[in-house]
Amino acid sequence: MSWSIVSCSGTEPGSGTEPGAGAAFAARAETWADRLSVLCFAVLGLVMLATLPDYGLTYDEQAHLKLGERVLRFYSGGFVSTVPLVRSAYGVGFDLFSALLRRVSPWDEYRTNHLLCVFVAQLGLLGTWKLGRLLAGPLGALGALLFLVLTPVYYGHQFNNPKDVPFAVGYIWGLYALAHWLSWLPAPAERLLGHARRVLVLALILGLAMSVRIAGAVLIGYLFGFLVLRSLDAVRLERGLERKQALRSLGWLSLLAALGALASWAVMLLFWPWAFARPLQQSARALEIISNFTAYDSPTLLRGAHISSNRVPWDYLPTYFLVQLPELLSLCLVASVVGLCVQTWRCLRRRLPIAWLWWLVLVATALPPTYALLRHSTLYNGLRHFLFLIPPISVLGGAGLARLGLWLARTRPRWAAVPALGFALFALDQLHALWSLHPYQHVYFNRSSGGAAAAIDRYETEYYGSVYQELHARLLEHVWTERRETYLNQTYSVAGCGSKLFFTRNLPLNFQYQAMRDTGGSDFYASYVRDDCLHRFRNRPLILRVERQGATLAEARDLKARPGARAARGNPP
Repeated sequence: MSWSIVSCSGTEPGSGTEPGAGAAFAARAETWADRLSVLCFAVLGLVMLATLPDYGLTYDEQAHLKLGERVLRFYSGGFVSTVPLVRSAYGVGFDLFSALLRRVSPWDEYRTNHLLCVFVAQLGLLGTWKLGRLLAGPLGALGALLFLVLTPVYYGHQFNNPKDVPFAVGYIWGLYALAHWLSWLPAPAERLLGHARRVLVLALILGLAMSVRIAGAVLIGYLFGFLVLRSLDAVRLERGLERKQALRSLGWLSLLAALGALASWAVMLLFWPWAFARPLQQSARALEIISNFTAYDSPTLLRGAHISSNRVPWDYLPTYFLVQLPELLSLCLVASVVGLCVQTWRCLRRRLPIAWLWWLVLVATALPPTYALLRHSTLYNGLRHFLFLIPPISVLGGAGLARLGLWLARTRPRWAAVPALGFALFALDQLHALWSLHPYQHVYFNRSSGGAAAAIDRYETEYYGSVYQELHARLLEHVWTERRETYLNQTYSVAGCGSKLFFTRNLPLNFQYQAMRDTGGSDFYASYVRDDCLHRFRNRPLILRVERQGATLAEARDLKARPGARAARGNPP
């Protein structure tokens, strides 16, 4: 019997051809799916590059830039650093590549960092497409890609998130590598050295994933866990000599996987100098820090209540996934999970192979948040630390929708176009959401939750500080318009919540940052919505407001004017 991972119907998950009626329709649909995928990648690449300057700085960027420079000096100095390396629970894979790119880039350090973010994000889109193709053919690949692109909360982070998106990219490529590994069994007589390339590819992908977060080590657990499941499936399905041959092949594959896992650990250590001295001890310590992180405790919003990030309720993550994922994606995900469970039960009853690739993606999606909830992990910023789950969720949703379309093409050809039409309407609606929120797509909340306007005081929205680029640019425009005669001869002080970097990078030299404790002598108060910052100085004249979809993300107020007065031209329509 063939040991490729198949469904109960006997159809390969990666092949889209369906026997019987509707095969011609399915073949044409898959041909067009490949063409549309190429077009989507081309258009998306141009759009992301064209809109790259619109995305401002975020909280994490300065620390990552400094860490990358330190590690680069550590390597270039012969593994000796005059500046102590940060004892970080995270690797510096992305930061090190960013430091190298800045040596040859014609742009400033932060623009270069954003450019690398976009390039890495494109790799993540490609990995999502390839895993979707492996599960459900060209239609599944296109569906997975479009679902990911049309999920605003993920799209917005692709431009300026140097930690969560790179890990999401490593995670989806790790799942793709594991899926290939599980769908490939070497013959027992084949030599070990003959598969060195496969081992190195697996090691490189897993190592790079762990080089951003040590939590990527969970991919190694998935690998061996599903190899055990494949072994049990071999015992269930085969008899006599065929069972022995299958188990012998699985033994060879497990040995190769062990070599790949060890090599991936070595790759990870290249980007994690802190663990050089004691690799196992420091890795275990980093895993403990990440899974039970208590060093940071900040109020986080959930349904209008400020709660401690160290003591969030069990439904914190489920609620944010429910309100920030597009409804159609959530619906397709649930349908795929139910269909997979029903299909697996039929496979067990009929003694047919189980679709292990689908179960791999499902377990990789469900296990991390379940573990975080059971461990009572520190959670804040909504879905930010779990963005790596959105690509596999998109794969399951897109692949499930594609399988539905192919099933309709085979059984009810007249209804085969219904899923495509429904998805087209969904895509138009999500494109409008992406456009109306630009460049703050990360504050997206779906229609069923009431949208961004209803979420602004109830959930975490603009927590990353990128809105300061637009806020300060509009403040400068206002001051120039109203005080043109004295603009260049006067120094203005601006106070506000957030990092000092936001003010020093976005404002010219005649605008000085004023700490919040010294706001009494400031000329302006310019701040964003986080931590109730907009509730301060409400009695001062409003100069301008940054809004998206009816939600106020940031405001600027005149602190020198008397309370209750109106700014000259400040109050926006």
